[in-house]
Amino acid sequence: MSHNQKIAKDTIIYLIAKIIEGLVGVLTISAMSYIYLPSQVGKYSSINIAITTVAMILIQWLVQSVLRYIHKYEIEKKQEQFYSTVFFSWFKVNFIFLFISSFFILAINMPFLSSIKEFFPTGLLLASIGMFFTYNTSQLVIGLLAGVRKSKLNLVLSTINVIGKLVFIIILNKVFGTDIKWIFVSYIIFDFITAFIGIINLDIIKYINIKAYDKEILSVLKIYGLPLMGNMFATSVLNKSDIYIIRYFLDESSVGIYQTNYSIIASAFTLLAAGAMRGSYPTIIKTWSEGKQEEAKGLISNAIRTYLLISIPAVFGVFCLSDFIAKVLFEEKYFSGNNIMGFVACGMLFLGLTEYAIKPWELKAKTKEIFKRSMISGVINIILNLIFIKYFGYKFAAFSTFLSFLLYFMLAKYGTKKEMPFILNKKSLFRIIISCFVMSLFILFIKRYISCNIITLALIVIIAMILYFIFLYITGEIKKEIDFILNKLRRKN
Repeated sequence: MSHNQKIAKDTIIYLIAKIIEGLVGVLTISAMSYIYLPSQVGKYSSINIAITTVAMILIQWLVQSVLRYIHKYEIEKKQEQFYSTVFFSWFKVNFIFLFISSFFILAINMPFLSSIKEFFPTGLLLASIGMFFTYNTSQLVIGLLAGVRKSKLNLVLSTINVIGKLVFIIILNKVFGTDIKWIFVSYIIFDFITAFIGIINLDIIKYINIKAYDKEILSVLKIYGLPLMGNMFATSVLNKSDIYIIRYFLDESSVGIYQTNYSIIASAFTLLAAGAMRGSYPTIIKTWSEGKQEEAKGLISNAIRTYLLISIPAVFGVFCLSDFIAKVLFEEKYFSGNNIMGFVACGMLFLGLTEYAIKPWELKAKTKEIFKRSMISGVINIILNLIFIKYFGYKFAAFSTFLSFLLYFMLAKYGTKKEMPFILNKKSLFRIIISCFVMSLFILFIKRYISCNIITLALIVIIAMILYFIFLYITGEIKKEIDFILNKLRRKN
């Protein structure tokens, strides 16, 4: 199987997984809008973002390093040293976090910190700590599975994970009463299941040996990964700082409305981008590690085209259907935030493109360059929000996020120009946009004559997608792919 075929196969599997995750994620956000008040969702969002951001900063550097170097140490037959180093690095991070958290629990029980305890009760804090542990562990295991191309298992685990979380959130709130802590409990259970099954399937326990812990390998992982901690922080600033600024200038209800409308789009786009990237990145890294740099450049170019084929129509669709999406999925209290969805979609599109623009730095382990650009964009995002949210409300936060992600992409694209130009086929982009315009005209026309409900929304999306792909074929953009599939089917018959 050629490298392009491997990428195509893995990308399709990961996209299926991410589409399932996205659909169930949408249902989860929708269910939460009916179970909880906007103020409760706002409180949950503030806590959840803090947990995932800390986990991202402390563990994602290790996850990214694993993806980057797993093939290198497999080729060198150093699996025992590699896996042992990864395991004990993970262990140290979690031990230090648990140690610090224990002191924090003791501190908030002091009388002079009672106000913190009111916002963050001990039961919720313990649930948050548990979620941090299971979340970062599952993320590392999923990264390992992606690194060794176990895409089918990733599909199964991701499906079980997201469906299980949704079902348990509903059950726990029905049985034990409405409380946001049941969200954390549900996440703990199914992230633990994901990590456990993944570890057993990887069979890496046999490699874990304290004597095999290798400081040289750790040094390699740190040089590549630690600057990414800064990048993860900056990306979190770009993505999530607006929540705390909105809460400061406005209130938790505004946070809940903003975050619900933001999350429904950001989650879907993040999963689409992750699906495309997880399908292509391991093969790109392996090709680069084998010294086939020109071939790796071609693979990145193909991956960019695949991402644009999926993401651009999604942006057009969100702009056209944001009101229908909100009315179908959310309780009425959350409708007012639907007009932020289009700007969120645009921002996430450019964030996904940035992942490809920074690939030359990742491949050459120049992660400090990524950190610099992401920090600039993050700081500008905070400044814009601090100045304008108090005047224009939470809706401005979505617009500033779009501007900041666009700036991040431009800085990355310009920065890597000399090392590996960002190859974007202009004819391909033109065909995609023309097909999207035709699709959008259909959506805007048909919306005028039908009522809004889940059936009509689903029908519009399905018909619009079919129309989009028909025009892609007519323009010749996907003619080769469709003809290849048809020829395969004819041979089978």
